[in-house]
Amino acid sequence: MVLIANPAAGRGRGGRLLPAVRALLATSGVTDVRLTDGPGDERRLAREAAAEGVATIIALGGDGTWGQAARGILESRRDTRLALLVAGTGNDFAYALGLPVHDVRRMVDIALGTNEQRVDVGVVDGLAFLNVAGFGFETSVLEAAPRLPLLRGHLRYVATALPQLFTYRAIEAQIRFEDGREATGKFLALIMANGPRFGGGFRVAPGASVRDGQLDFLTVRDGNVIRRAALFARVRFGTHAAEPEVALRRVREVRIQFQDPPLMDVDGELVRAGAAELDITCMPRALRVACGVRIE
Repeated sequence: MVLIANPAAGRGRGGRLLPAVRALLATSGVTDVRLTDGPGDERRLAREAAAEGVATIIALGGDGTWGQAARGILESRRDTRLALLVAGTGNDFAYALGLPVHDVRRMVDIALGTNEQRVDVGVVDGLAFLNVAGFGFETSVLEAAPRLPLLRGHLRYVATALPQLFTYRAIEAQIRFEDGREATGKFLALIMANGPRFGGGFRVAPGASVRDGQLDFLTVRDGNVIRRAALFARVRFGTHAAEPEVALRRVREVRIQFQDPPLMDVDGELVRAGAAELDITCMPRALRVACGVRIE
């Protein structure tokens, strides 16, 4: 086993947890610890560890760290198991797996154990994602989030998002579904969800499962500020699906044409797409992940 740790995760929470995690792992003989030096380092470290034949990569961080580690494992073409240790701000993928995110000792026990499940992985513009990929309003929120460094989780997301309800400019897109149907117009948000929530607790796709071989695709057409606020409040509690601006579909693949290469939210990290036309697909059961109960 190898521990890949992002000390900067959760605005330094990863670094604060690292001594305790090291000590807990060392009692079971796990002493190979590899630290990230900068953004995206988890991907390289995971790819190298998997290529070396490491059986389990334990990733200390949040959704971004876990997504990067998953990319590295998949790029290695090894069937390496990924285990999560929580130190991020949202930690939404851990929620999707039902992990005890507030109990470090139990999370370490799960990482050291043998129980696992195979989970689906989404791919957008060649980048794998574990929890969510999105366009539109949420990317604007993520851009502004560093201005509120003292808040975390959903509180930070809410405080950042509220001013954006007044200033955000909708994105124009043409969507082609796998059955040939199309949707065109101005959208407040386009979100491909593997797990049920994002932003530290926003239930964007309450029925989503990481094991159903599909992605839950949420499209939200734009409206005035009052409608934007109403939709934002409903997404927080997962009651938005019946709103007239909202459509929620389960898909295996979809193609989206934008006017220009869009800014994307990929597991909580901002990435500029390489093209204006993007294919988004689901890779069923592509990754082994440690969990509390064995699931075949």
